[in-house]
Amino acid sequence: MESSTDARVLVAGGGAAGMIAAIAAASEGAKVTLLEKTGRIGLKLQISGGGRCNVTNDEGDPRRLARMYPGNGRFLLNALHAFTKDDFLALLRRRGVETKVEPPYGKVFPTSDRSTDILDALRAEMRDLGVEVRLNAAITGVIVEGGQVAAVRIGAGEALACTAAVLCVGGKSMPKSGSSGDGYAIARAVGHTVTELFPSLVPLVVEGCRALAGVALRDVEGVVFVDGKQVDGPFRGDALFTHIGLSGPIVLQLSRAASEGLRRKAAVEVRIAIRPGRASEEVETELRALLSARPAAQVATVLAEWMPKAAVERFLADAGVDPLRTSSQLLREERRRLVEALRAWRFPVTGWQSFEIAEVTAGGVDVREVDPKTFESRIVRGLFWAGEVLDVDGYVGGYNLQAAWSTGWCAGKGAANAAWSSARKGAGPRAGTP
Repeated sequence: MESSTDARVLVAGGGAAGMIAAIAAASEGAKVTLLEKTGRIGLKLQISGGGRCNVTNDEGDPRRLARMYPGNGRFLLNALHAFTKDDFLALLRRRGVETKVEPPYGKVFPTSDRSTDILDALRAEMRDLGVEVRLNAAITGVIVEGGQVAAVRIGAGEALACTAAVLCVGGKSMPKSGSSGDGYAIARAVGHTVTELFPSLVPLVVEGCRALAGVALRDVEGVVFVDGKQVDGPFRGDALFTHIGLSGPIVLQLSRAASEGLRRKAAVEVRIAIRPGRASEEVETELRALLSARPAAQVATVLAEWMPKAAVERFLADAGVDPLRTSSQLLREERRRLVEALRAWRFPVTGWQSFEIAEVTAGGVDVREVDPKTFESRIVRGLFWAGEVLDVDGYVGGYNLQAAWSTGWCAGKGAANAAWSSARKGAGPRAGTP
């Protein structure tokens, strides 16, 4: 009878992808050890969504779901079919965790609004499947013999033998959670290509916003233009001024395309519609009615009905309209400029904030070098990749965690099958430190 010790899988990284990969591999009967570089697993998962954890999205069609990943969504199609949001939610229900869907974007949260419930469910699943968890065990390299994974190096010298390894070591975003980009050097060392890295789901830098820090624009619509061409959006929701620029849900959605434009040194502009979903004629009709109702009032006072009072002065300055002018004094050309600005308030973007607060890393291990069904490396046999370390990224809304669940599950299953295949051929794990 075969023993699980013959099929030893090492999973590096105790985040979302790593935990589900360990569960998947152990469910196939492999002996699994999960290695986490910090002193606790699931830290990024625990702090996500302000501690509420947007675990997935309610979209059930993998093809529509794949379109929510501007970073290589088509590559994810097999994984999104193989392990769906329903599969993950079923795992949670088995562990007593109920979830809820929040409109209008279909975000799925634990009913309790506690991310710790998700983490506890995953811990319990791993425990019952016999997954060994080693903390403070940072991997520093992969040992390859004859084109096949032989061991994973821990720290300066220790090497753990294995028949398959899954690397779920995260990206560069939120390094306080443990994802500091270590996996990219490891990938390059074994021959993988790492595409250019840049932050996604990150606040953007816009000049002259310090005085408006904390002011929110509610239920607006945003698009992003690069070199005068619309490249993403529209997204509807809220935007937020910060001391260095813009943030909030719609800005985070647009930040990926904005960051990509900036790294190409293109002219990037976010445009926000204060009166979304309306043609110019509709906005002009509404504006005329608003101004006519208060002919003696200053334009700045009238427009405060449509946007926060604190934002009106900046808005009028950008539109080229004197804030002291009364409604009845407004010239036709000024009204035209107001209509244009209400439909597209323009914010030239000069940069992004930092990887320290970005939610996701765009770029990573080149997906052309990874099998989209098993997530095995096309360069090193027995080496699997999953999660944010891959060149895959999605929008806000639970999409990035679903990518972690789906890729982690496929990689874990693939690693277990590869390990069993190797064991049956008599190539069990090698012991010792090379």
